[in-house]
Amino acid sequence: MNKKFIRVLGLGVGLFLAGSLSVNAQKVSFNGERLSLKQAFEKIESVSKYKIAYNTSQLDVNKQVVLNQKNQDVLQILSDLLKGTNCVYQVNDNYIVITLKDDEKVKKIKGTIKDSAGEPIIGANVILKGDATVGSITDIDGNFDLSVPSNATLQVSYIGYNTQDVPVGNKSFLNITLKEDTETLDEVVVVGYGSQKKVNVIGSIASVDSKALESRAVPDVSNMLTGQMSGVTITQESGNPGQDAGTIRIRGVGSFGATPSPLVLVDGLPGSLSDLTPADIDNISVLKDASSAAIYGSRAANGVILVTTKKGKEGKARIIYNGSVGMSQATELPELAHSYEYAEFYNKAIGTETYTPEMIQKYRDGSDPDNYADEMYLDDLLGGHALQTKHELSVSGGTEKVQYMVSLGYLRQNGLLDNNYYNRYNARVNLGAELAKNLKLQVRLSGMTSDRHEPSTPGSLDIGGFKGIISNAVRFPGLTPTYLQNGEVGLGPKLQGTPVAWVDCASSYREDYDKFKNNIELSYQPIDGLTLKILGGYNYTLSHVRHYRCDMILTGDKSTGPSTLSDEMKRTVYKTFQAVADYNKSFGKHNLAALVGYTWEDEGQRTLSGSRNNFPSDDVPFLGAGGADGQTNGGGGYDWAIQSVFGRLTYNYDQRYLFETTMRYDGSSRFPTDSKYGFFPSLAAGWRISEEQFWKENENLSFINNLKLKASYGILGNNNIGNYPYQSVYSLGQEQNYVFGGVYTQGAAVTTYVDPGLKWERTRTTDVGIETAFFNNKLTFNASYFYRKTTDVLYKPAASYSSIFGLSVSQVNTGELENKGWEFEIGHQNTIGKFHYHINGNFSIIDNKVLTLGMGNVTQNNGMVGNGSDLFIGYPMQMFYGYKTDGVFLTDDEVGDWYDQTAIAKGSKAGDIRYVDITGDGKVTPDDKTFLGSRIPKYTFGLNFGGEYKGFDFSVLLQGVAKVKGMLSVYAGHAFYQEGNIQKWQMENCWNVQQDNRYPEYPRLEIMSNAGSNNTLTSDFWVLDASFLKVRNVQLGYTLPEHIVKKFGSTGMRFYVSLDNPLTFKGYRKGWDPENTSNNGQYYPTMSTYTLGLTLKF
Repeated sequence: MNKKFIRVLGLGVGLFLAGSLSVNAQKVSFNGERLSLKQAFEKIESVSKYKIAYNTSQLDVNKQVVLNQKNQDVLQILSDLLKGTNCVYQVNDNYIVITLKDDEKVKKIKGTIKDSAGEPIIGANVILKGDATVGSITDIDGNFDLSVPSNATLQVSYIGYNTQDVPVGNKSFLNITLKEDTETLDEVVVVGYGSQKKVNVIGSIASVDSKALESRAVPDVSNMLTGQMSGVTITQESGNPGQDAGTIRIRGVGSFGATPSPLVLVDGLPGSLSDLTPADIDNISVLKDASSAAIYGSRAANGVILVTTKKGKEGKARIIYNGSVGMSQATELPELAHSYEYAEFYNKAIGTETYTPEMIQKYRDGSDPDNYADEMYLDDLLGGHALQTKHELSVSGGTEKVQYMVSLGYLRQNGLLDNNYYNRYNARVNLGAELAKNLKLQVRLSGMTSDRHEPSTPGSLDIGGFKGIISNAVRFPGLTPTYLQNGEVGLGPKLQGTPVAWVDCASSYREDYDKFKNNIELSYQPIDGLTLKILGGYNYTLSHVRHYRCDMILTGDKSTGPSTLSDEMKRTVYKTFQAVADYNKSFGKHNLAALVGYTWEDEGQRTLSGSRNNFPSDDVPFLGAGGADGQTNGGGGYDWAIQSVFGRLTYNYDQRYLFETTMRYDGSSRFPTDSKYGFFPSLAAGWRISEEQFWKENENLSFINNLKLKASYGILGNNNIGNYPYQSVYSLGQEQNYVFGGVYTQGAAVTTYVDPGLKWERTRTTDVGIETAFFNNKLTFNASYFYRKTTDVLYKPAASYSSIFGLSVSQVNTGELENKGWEFEIGHQNTIGKFHYHINGNFSIIDNKVLTLGMGNVTQNNGMVGNGSDLFIGYPMQMFYGYKTDGVFLTDDEVGDWYDQTAIAKGSKAGDIRYVDITGDGKVTPDDKTFLGSRIPKYTFGLNFGGEYKGFDFSVLLQGVAKVKGMLSVYAGHAFYQEGNIQKWQMENCWNVQQDNRYPEYPRLEIMSNAGSNNTLTSDFWVLDASFLKVRNVQLGYTLPEHIVKKFGSTGMRFYVSLDNPLTFKGYRKGWDPENTSNNGQYYPTMSTYTLGLTLKF
């Protein structure tokens, strides 16, 4: 409701004074002040005898005016001020009352809203057009009443119906009939090389529009898709700036030989989601089954992601700015021991007083930090906050003949480590022009440049860059200082400094990318229904990687080794040409679409690298400044090409009976001559039962708007096998050298057997599904069952085959696997009064199973057939293979009463893990290993919901997985591994001889070597449930009313607060993210980000 403010001085008396009282004209002067209407009234009151009363719900008193009158009558000034408003004034003696004009005066209006069948619509919105704060909703009989100005126009809306404007005029009662909204039925979905009406699509396609990506602080677009679609699993395993992209798997993991990643196409050309700024994206479509993806043939076995960028539209220039600033922190970190805690528990683990009480007290009180430090390396490195900023600006518009969209984007993502940040700059120009009648041109130009920075280790300490730094921050106890009291660098645990010192030194890793992607498309429509298109694309990528490791000097002038620099440049050029003919025609109720095309693609890369040592200064890290001793140089490159012909035939009768067939014939240079070409077809059919006449005539079924059954089958390929793996390669080395004629001669030999008949991996996919919509599309439900069988999977056979061939054996097409499962999606949207809300959920069940390894089939002693580690026939990939357990021994005497487990764990004692004999032979041996679970989740789910009310909006996105396993080992899972650190959960939950706890979270403490111990064997003691539910995003926004933003020349202004990854619900180890598959602590934690943002439109 509007707040009404009425200023009255003696108004109660003045309004009833006789109008015959005379008022003498009064003249006043002003000197050109610019002020609000309210301030102008106050000025007039201060220099005249009048008191002015008004109602703020009828008059915008914040309107800016200018008082510049000279010796002018007050009433004339008032008349001028009220021009352009809907108000007039009335004078009663010394009082002036401002009211609405007669045609603006409020009147009560009643009415009824019904549908085309004459049924009342309950809950329809009725608002005053131009002022959404004045409104009502219809009751159970479709009735409403409202007080509005007599010249008002009402805006009537309801989910599933077209919005309608109704002038009030001189009526007091309105009968309004709303028409069903057919736009939902006409909604278009992007498919391969075109688009189709959503209701006619038979394939399994999921879509996300630009609205779902707006205002998210997540830097990488891939992570914005998390939880949004069924059958699509996205795993984010790192929060490192510039390397925090999610790993995308569509309907399971499709290969254990070739890369199982989906094909990503941006405006028809191969691209990366990580290179995009969200503001440029109009739509993302994910093609999940063979019917939708087969048109991409040999690269579609693991799904296809189609990204369509925004285009300009006819109309005046539209400017949109979106800016945000956020603060990030680690979602969680393991809590490590203080030095005094480490010392106390180390004594318990080793059974002697290695650390005396006096030493432990010094660690505790910090009295001698140079010799008894209490450092927390991990907290110092990753326990802080990082700033993140993002700016996106776009301008779009055009005429009937030419449309344009120009955008700029900038992202600055700081990391938790020092000298750890990422900059990305984006620019895009999309132009559309009608060159002549039926001849159109599309030009898409985009560029992205980025620089990513990480700290690194000094000198000869090469432990894997920042990952090694983090891993060692988990590993090392904080017993040694990073810096001494005199400022010198401490020796550290291994006489090489500490992880904190490594980050602080001049060592660095920098990665620069410059990417330019351009394509030009020309389309011509020679006859009605036929469109001919040609497209040429050119992508250019230049990358530069520079890795510098300084010579860090520790206390006592100890050097960590000579400074080194490695430099690598890569230039990659991709070119493509596409020609497509697309024909669409309707003959009565017969609708036909045919598409044929040809594509050619070529990519080449050239690499140049070099390295040098002993640089005179950290300030000149250029190759030319290094010493020549030990210098190296290298180079290389590759080229590949693919050409294809493809086609699609689509037919529907009366939008009831739907048929589609697709084919693609690919030829790739990566394969040998006899298997260079592959044919990939698909066939699909659908039936929209809801369009049948018997359905439409049945009133009991009228609440079901859409019911479609669909099925498809097709064959897809996978050519992500690397370049020319069928070619034999000669090896050079000492083993190949020989003596000939008494002379030692360098030789070359083929040392690896390669399969000259290498061929495509093929995936045969079957998909059946149902799509439904209820209550004028307010409720939707879709379900699908899919079965994917991949054959000819590339696999490197067991080592035993090397003895047969006399050579090591490279990959051959010997494997088979399957992915099958169910997908469910449900959506609901509605409007209650002025509150509009939506709820969308998805749930997937995916079973992954290895069917055969072919030459890799090795029967274990326990009867399981597989490679002996993570691939076994009849089980999912990425499985854990180990022992079942039953708690720990409580006493040494219990060891003798248990199964004989000396074959795997000699010298077991109280507190050690009890391994279970599953073969029943009375002892525990490697034959008792079994399946313990898989890193591939069986269940994935997502839920997003939100609403809007009077300018306020909110949204929440939840995502999770279930029936999935994870494991922590070495430094992350085992205390005192290689005399490493101990975590709080291990201290609090380890076995204690004084406690009668058969099932502790951690067995007895012990000091472990690199080989581990009896208690570190892979078993269900360490393989844990990695299920989780994450709150991926919470957002609250407020859009200012239109009449306010107009004063700033804006058409829209929204403020928002966004929280990404604020909460995780799990049963995994404290401090560790179950989403990360690293088991040794060598990973960068994912980030929780809190963002403030602004969106401006002009």
